[in-house]
Amino acid sequence: MLRKITIALLSSAFLLGSFLSTALALKPVTMNTTVEKVYKVENLVRIADNVIIMFDSSGSMGEPFGDTGMTKLQAAKKILKERAESLPEAIPGLKIGLYTYTPPASVSAGPSEFEVFKTQAYSKAGYVSAINLLPDEASGPTLMVNGLRRLGKVLDELSGHSVIFFFTDGTHNDTGASESPLDLARKIAAKHDVSFQVISTTDVETKLKLMEAVASINESSRVHTFESLVNRPEVYLGAVYVLEEDYITAAESRNEIIGFTLDSILFEFGKAKISAEFSEELDSVGKILRENPDSYVVLTGHTDSKGGAEANLALSHKRVEAIAEYLTEKYGIEQSRIEMFWYGAAAPIATNDTAEGREQNRRVVGFISGVNM
Repeated sequence: MLRKITIALLSSAFLLGSFLSTALALKPVTMNTTVEKVYKVENLVRIADNVIIMFDSSGSMGEPFGDTGMTKLQAAKKILKERAESLPEAIPGLKIGLYTYTPPASVSAGPSEFEVFKTQAYSKAGYVSAINLLPDEASGPTLMVNGLRRLGKVLDELSGHSVIFFFTDGTHNDTGASESPLDLARKIAAKHDVSFQVISTTDVETKLKLMEAVASINESSRVHTFESLVNRPEVYLGAVYVLEEDYITAAESRNEIIGFTLDSILFEFGKAKISAEFSEELDSVGKILRENPDSYVVLTGHTDSKGGAEANLALSHKRVEAIAEYLTEKYGIEQSRIEMFWYGAAAPIATNDTAEGREQNRRVVGFISGVNM
């Protein structure tokens, strides 16, 4: 049975420093050489065939983003470009598209209405060039209904699983529209294999309700805060790839302790209850998070192959929620410091043909980052 804490190499732009030893004798690991700053995705399980960015460049994105000196639009454009530039030059089998649901006048160029980069085989150069076409200044209304209708037509031409990164502040200016954004999102999900990754650019409760409703359409959809997208690379990468032990981002410094993983908390068949035998591991995680208030943990949930795909997604969701609740209730870790992903049976680490293999696959893995001492 896997019961260990190991080291993960994580980007020094987001996570750094040394961290404390625990009762489980965490071994410090240092970087002896500088490595290139690029996401190493070749060993990761890709769960998306298509990635579509629905970008909001409307006037509401002109609000300041914290004390960065940037507007939300400028920050969003910057982070899209940084994420793209950190990926390989090409990713075989992956298609990507970039669209806006503001009037076309708000985009510097584009072959058709709302289209900045037509969904096509991913290449870094072409995609980065398309991101540069997005405006630097926010303006215009938010035509979310028109954008979703356009999205439906794009998806009609695609096959496989599509991940939709949908930037929104929950407002729209589709006066007189016969359908609501939620109605259209539901129709899209009923017709296509999609996951809505809603990027919330607001904290207004009434607007968040629309986003939560979209996220509840199916088990693979969810809401992320805009801040988490900007500050945590896992938010973008974890919707496209399974974040497992091979999730490694590059560090820019030498001889630094740069992170660790919790691997693995195992579960009984069909259950999401945490076994008492794993309390020591979880207590170590809770103490590290509590003593390092700038840190956060990424939890990824998995199942064996028994059962249907949607049921397994729901079960893996419950498993990561069980770990999150443990950390929140026992150690007071805020939900905002816990990023959760759930993958069902998409990434087995052992054969599903034996009871022993299935036991190893019923797991939650954790990545702790942002630890400073």
